[in-house]
Amino acid sequence: MLSKGLLKYAGKYRCLTIIACLLSVISSIMSIIPLVCIFQIIKTYIEGMSDLTIMTYARIAIISSIVSIAIYFLGLSLAHISAFRVAKNLKINAMNRLIDMPLGFFELRSTGELRKTIDENTILTEDFLAHKLPDFSATVVMPFAIIISFFYFDWRMGIACFIPLIISMVCIYMMMGGSNKTMMGKIMTMQEQMNKEAVEYVRGIPIIKVFQQTVFSFRKFHETIIEYRDLVLGYAEKCRIPKTLFSISLNSFFIILIMLATFLFNQTGNKSEVFLNLIFFILLSPLISTTLMRLMLTGENLIQAKEALKRIENITNYEFNEMNFEKFPDKRSIKFNNVCFSYPENESLVLDDVTFTIDENSKVAIVGLSGSGKSTILSLIGKFFNPNSGEILIGDKNIEKISTRDLMENISFVFQETKLFPISLLDNIKIGRKDATKKEVEDAINIAQCKGIINKLPDGLNSVYGTKGVYLSGGERQRIALARAFIKNSPIIVLDEATSGCDSENEFYINKAITEISKNKTVILVAHRLNSVTNADKIIVMDSGKIMEEGNHKELIHRDGLYASMWQQYTDSEDWRI
Repeated sequence: MLSKGLLKYAGKYRCLTIIACLLSVISSIMSIIPLVCIFQIIKTYIEGMSDLTIMTYARIAIISSIVSIAIYFLGLSLAHISAFRVAKNLKINAMNRLIDMPLGFFELRSTGELRKTIDENTILTEDFLAHKLPDFSATVVMPFAIIISFFYFDWRMGIACFIPLIISMVCIYMMMGGSNKTMMGKIMTMQEQMNKEAVEYVRGIPIIKVFQQTVFSFRKFHETIIEYRDLVLGYAEKCRIPKTLFSISLNSFFIILIMLATFLFNQTGNKSEVFLNLIFFILLSPLISTTLMRLMLTGENLIQAKEALKRIENITNYEFNEMNFEKFPDKRSIKFNNVCFSYPENESLVLDDVTFTIDENSKVAIVGLSGSGKSTILSLIGKFFNPNSGEILIGDKNIEKISTRDLMENISFVFQETKLFPISLLDNIKIGRKDATKKEVEDAINIAQCKGIINKLPDGLNSVYGTKGVYLSGGERQRIALARAFIKNSPIIVLDEATSGCDSENEFYINKAITEISKNKTVILVAHRLNSVTNADKIIVMDSGKIMEEGNHKELIHRDGLYASMWQQYTDSEDWRI
């Protein structure tokens, strides 16, 4: 049950939600008392009884109304306390789980998607627990409390009201239960997909305007809108008949009561009793209609909250290998043994029976055409994903037996897209190692060729990136990232297209920094610019997920194979001029 699934996150506040639901039920039952009192006032007036009796009923009506509101307010307050605790714990659990996730989990999901999943769905669950669950408890009990009071006054009119009530509840189930329950989940999923595609569309508006395109040029966005439309129309079509019957039964109480009262009026001798009972039923029957409408709306909220919890628990229950990890090995060689790999939800192999060895303290470059599997090798070394088959060893240990935390402490990554945070450049560099001394930071800046970058900034190392005009080019950001990698002093360094998109000046400085940083380290370098790999101890040439050649620059040129062809194309492109 949803409430049980949510309340496990409430901890010691769990009982508050239960108390809130009970108070809401009590409040809803007490809200009937003023209407009963109004009926008694009318009855007393018609029967010519004393004004004192009328005043007594009036006082009871006022007091019961105030008490009902106070109880409901107290219940909502308790529900909010519990709901806030659940929302907080859901977020904490999700964030704690994200910390332990394999990095490949984030490769397949955008940060915006994860933020939206956690933030928006916790809001839905919070709203459900704080408002909808207490109301739902009341709306389930209320119709039956009213029907019982109806049977107490006149069983014949009670039966007449009970029939449309049952029809209405069956219609609600038809709209909210069965296959329609899964349909609501699909609609919510499609809404998220449509929002995601809309963001991509907005980001691409400059391109659309330049090339005079329309929304239809963003085929995925257009297809998502159409798919969402079809889902909603299909759901509306399924709900058409039960919703019509629901509306008819909801508005039939007055008609049924008047018809029955007319019949009883002609059949019985006690006409005043029939008339008074009709007044009572007319006073209370709108409560049934209001309650049933709230029940239908709350049922929709119930389905949404279920889907919200399911989405959050898809993160918190995400399965990955958790074992008794071993200490990071002293030897820093890397070995791939018959490794095959395909990305989740894609059967085609990105790496096909890949085997190679990277010796300790050597510099190895991986080159090849786009899509050949170069960056995938780096992802597997970082344990972003686990291989489908084969094994990856660091020293003599399979990386599956090394914890992600240990792995990240001993490997420095410099990616093609460097991330600098909106904090000072000093703090950005010290992300590599928080306890780095001032001298160590200065050494890292000098070795990474960052001195010129720092000197031109108004506050030097204390300049906050992204504020007051402090922005850096791609190449400059890479040099800061290299300083970060150097200060971390990891025995293994992984560089993914470190000079991609850099101008010649930044490329020169980056290559110089890489040479300095690589001393006495095991370095794996992926590059498109082949001039940056000529001094590598070994070059691995990839094509379509397979290793085609291995060797140093001279050996591969001499073989006149794929690498020699790539080198020829590279040198020709460097010589080309307009």
